Amino acid sequence: MIGVGVDIGGTFVKFFVLNEKGEILRTEKIETDYARGAKGFIDQVATYINRFKQEYAPEPLAVAVGAPGDVDNQKGILRYNPNLKFTDVDDWPIAQQLQEKTGILPRVVNDATLAAWGVYETDLHRQGTNVLVVTLGTGVGGGLILNRELYQGSNGTAGEIGHMKIEDTATGPLCGCGSHGCLEAFVGTIGIKRRVHQAVEKHPQSELARLVGTSDDFKIEPVFRAAQNGCPVARQIWEDTGRYLGVGIANLVLVLDIDTVVLTGGVSGAAPYFMPALKHVLDAQPFKTPFRALKLLVSKNPNIGGVGAALYAIHHAKNFR
Repeated sequence: MIGVGVDIGGTFVKFFVLNEKGEILRTEKIETDYARGAKGFIDQVATYINRFKQEYAPEPLAVAVGAPGDVDNQKGILRYNPNLKFTDVDDWPIAQQLQEKTGILPRVVNDATLAAWGVYETDLHRQGTNVLVVTLGTGVGGGLILNRELYQGSNGTAGEIGHMKIEDTATGPLCGCGSHGCLEAFVGTIGIKRRVHQAVEKHPQSELARLVGTSDDFKIEPVFRAAQNGCPVARQIWEDTGRYLGVGIANLVLVLDIDTVVLTGGVSGAAPYFMPALKHVLDAQPFKTPFRALKLLVSKNPNIGGVGAALYAIHHAKNFR
């Protein structure tokens, strides 16, 4: 069996083709094309799936789509997403539309949930009983492995950790979802951008200000480099990021008694600068037991979402016929 993972992002869509051994046979990457609308986008994705179907015949093809936002994982519908810019969809039936064009009914699952499955399969080799995977990028997502099974909750929305509230819901910073005080508003790149621009305004002579500049085209990489160069302003940004992230992770460990936490996504590359503050928050918890043996890791695979989608497609096809 061949697994195809489709990782839908706000800027790019990535395709990963894997075999049952977990070997990557092929990858493709295209821009998320908003100009053609949701229908044109589905046509484009279906073209690639049909191409893979033909190329790897007679091997059966299983497909899973990682979609950002609120996903009905039973019906394959994207109910809500604040980061995709398609304006012509409401309750988007991705699975149905792709099945009509490819003959394959794909699994459609929250993208961070599929990243969690990828981490569990490839980084952890299915070691760990209760695992939390945190995806740190433009947004903040989460995925859960509970009792060695992918946990998606009653409605397919489990793991939306970016929207747990860690500050006052009236006065906290505005999140992309429209709420105030969300974890994502502090440790997603949009939240980091807000704090960086505040710091640059306050410290215009800093190394951070020199590297970041005043452009609205914000990139996270200069904030890494400023910290690497020893800039105290940049290092404070990362220390604060670690502290906020630690609060969110501590809450989940206390509720779920997690044994392993894995960080992934672009922001996780700054772990050397935010990890000490994160660990300090965990070490300071008065309930010591769930934190004593907690493993805290960083995934090195930048494509874990798409890889996880392909592996989950195979896993689901073989085990849930």
